[in-house]
Amino acid sequence: MKNLANIITITRIIGTVCLIPLEALSVPFFVVYTWCGLSDVLDGFVARKLNIISDFGSKLDSISDLLFYSTMMIKVWPYLKKYLPSYVWTLIYVVLAIRLVCYLFVGFKYKAFASRHTILNKVTGAFMFVLPFVLKTPYLIYYSLLVLLISYISVFDEIIFIINKKQ
Repeated sequence: MKNLANIITITRIIGTVCLIPLEALSVPFFVVYTWCGLSDVLDGFVARKLNIISDFGSKLDSISDLLFYSTMMIKVWPYLKKYLPSYVWTLIYVVLAIRLVCYLFVGFKYKAFASRHTILNKVTGAFMFVLPFVLKTPYLIYYSLLVLLISYISVFDEIIFIINKKQ
């Protein structure tokens, strides 16, 4: 039982790998994709409920999230490229660049990969998770702007934390 949360996280990594050959937005894609999203919620819930939270589990979860959301973006990228206007892409690139700088700064300063598990990061992840389900709706641009707004608030919260963090 002490490894249950990590096992759930590992199933997300396996599911992410399984997404790669699947056709984006197909029924099998959405089944695996949905499991990956549910496992992201479930692993943390199990870890807290069973009191088995660990540094390793937290890092594994962060790596799993990064792999999952990177794969998701690669799979849905062609659809986003087709349907989103250039100003939305500019906003996406800027927030991604800021987040990358934060990761690099923390990595060099503390010699470790770290992604904070804040409410804002969780909300950003939840809204990002829903994005493929909205891809072929007339609300895609509005939804994308909402996700970007949340992403910007989240990344600036991260910057404030990094600036205020004591060694």
